[in-house]
Amino acid sequence: MLDRELRYQMPFERLAKLSRAASRKAFSTSWYLMWGLFGVYFALLGGMLLFADTIGRLQRDAGIPRWSWMVVLGGILIGGMLLLRRHGQTQVKARADYDSSVTLRQEADGLRFATPEIEYFIKWDGISQMMTMHDGVVISHGSLFFLVPDTAFADQGERDAFARDVYGRLNGAARERSETFMRPVLDAATSTTRT
Repeated sequence: MLDRELRYQMPFERLAKLSRAASRKAFSTSWYLMWGLFGVYFALLGGMLLFADTIGRLQRDAGIPRWSWMVVLGGILIGGMLLLRRHGQTQVKARADYDSSVTLRQEADGLRFATPEIEYFIKWDGISQMMTMHDGVVISHGSLFFLVPDTAFADQGERDAFARDVYGRLNGAARERSETFMRPVLDAATSTTRT
């Protein structure tokens, strides 16, 4: 078995470029289709502006409102973008099993999120923000978000206890970012203690 340990640093600027470059390569069909859609849109727009007098005359003769070509052009752009979005989501879904069961384990040093294919371990200091949503608790590290759905907990009380416990372990900056979103859970705990 190969045992290797590498240490390196990756500046944010390089990660931002990597994200764009890697997605262009990994999902090249979507990128080409998107630029193709924009090319068709601007070609049609240019053609319509170039032949505006002729198009206007034809529309008047047919009794069609003058602005209708803009509605059609806008519909083509919006429809194309919606189709491209669906195509992109299909490509992403084909690369990983998003329906697999996730195991969350709270450990002494942080939170471990695991599926049969992948595992993430976020140390307490690595949690940059947390918040509650209408359907669960969200924990983030930078722009990587993990949703722990309400259905994972036995009841609302267990969910809120988990959220308060994790919040209590956050560093000062993460607590400050999270306080607005966590305030309802924290206030509910103090009101329950008072009664």
